[in-house]
Amino acid sequence: MEDLKLAIRELEDQDYVNEQFMRRRVAQVAEDIKPINIAKSLFHQAISRSARTNLLRTVAGMGTTWLLGKFFKRRS
Repeated sequence: MEDLKLAIRELEDQDYVNEQFMRRRVAQVAEDIKPINIAKSLFHQAISRSARTNLLRTVAGMGTTWLLGKFFKRRS
């Protein structure tokens, strides 16, 4: 009988934990789908993508310039 009571108590505890998790998750989803947050997210993604591309191009250009400078200095 004690085992049954213990099992019930553990299930009730787990149920409480799951309920709290779901409440937090629902609140987070409600916050995420607000129009201003969607706009911020899209803007951030667009900026991040272009910033990464620009950074990569800048680094590649600087590296190429450096290598060409080293190459032409040796040949002079």
